[in-house]
Amino acid sequence: MEVNLKYIANLANVSVSTASRALRDDPRVSEETKKRIVSIARSLNYIPNQAAKSLVTRQTMTIGLVLPNLRSFMHDIFDGIEEICSSKSYNILLGVSDNDPEKELREMKLLVEKRVDGIILFYIGGVYNQNSISFLKNLKVPIVLVDRYIPNTSFDFVVSDNRGGSRMLVKHLAELGHEKIGFIFQKEDATTITERLEGFTYSIFESGIKLNPDYIVSGEVFRTENGYRCMKKLMSLTEPPTAVIGSTGDITLGIVKYLLENPGLEKDITVAGFDDFDFLSYLKIPVTAVAQSTHEMGKRAAEILLDRITGKKFQQQKVFLEPTLVKRSI
Repeated sequence: MEVNLKYIANLANVSVSTASRALRDDPRVSEETKKRIVSIARSLNYIPNQAAKSLVTRQTMTIGLVLPNLRSFMHDIFDGIEEICSSKSYNILLGVSDNDPEKELREMKLLVEKRVDGIILFYIGGVYNQNSISFLKNLKVPIVLVDRYIPNTSFDFVVSDNRGGSRMLVKHLAELGHEKIGFIFQKEDATTITERLEGFTYSIFESGIKLNPDYIVSGEVFRTENGYRCMKKLMSLTEPPTAVIGSTGDITLGIVKYLLENPGLEKDITVAGFDDFDFLSYLKIPVTAVAQSTHEMGKRAAEILLDRITGKKFQQQKVFLEPTLVKRSI
């Protein structure tokens, strides 16, 4: 005999709709009934007909995820998302934008064509990109943003407390006695960068240090090369800083690269930055870093999205996760 939903419902002495809801972990079914139905389904090795199920529920049990790349930072976010989705029997369709706003839009459109139930997005389109923002607003499925958000919109988001991260770094460096602190950032239309810069400038004043505009530099070149070139610029000043903060992991690596290529400077410069990668512990130059809760970021984003998909009603979720400071500078 074919094991189908009707057969399981008969064995459990419930309606087919109740059996279906129980296997979807629907809150309208009591926990006792859920356990009984799930136990029967497992004992019979029941595998639901996803196509038929989608026709009835109008859901594909699949979410879309768009990331800018597949580096370690993104892996941690993905692992958190996968942990929650797997526990709720949701599949994930992954798109990679390669840090290209136009490709990001194409990936989003492909996910919509695949009829995903919702989307988690590491948005790189920019807070002033009206074309991208308009597209997102017109989507008929729920969206949750991770790592960065779009101000003045109703999208749920889960991000790090970037201002708080900058405060941690400045406070630590000030406690070490530094009064000449530089900040290198990437010119990018993203809340992560603007908030880290805001947190830096505020914390400089808060620490009683005089803000030197020459110590705040940025560049157009993306990633590590930006940190390298900007560090070179800072070191060419008549009175260079004694400590430098990189606003991203790539920029911090560029700072370290410059110091390694100019022996002797590392004795006079303390390096700090965002994103704590494992290999930082093995560098010759100690780097104090702000560690973001990326795994938790992924988990929270998935939880919010699945709650939206299942019809739960709640206000816009604005989640700021507190980072931690990994001290290596002495």
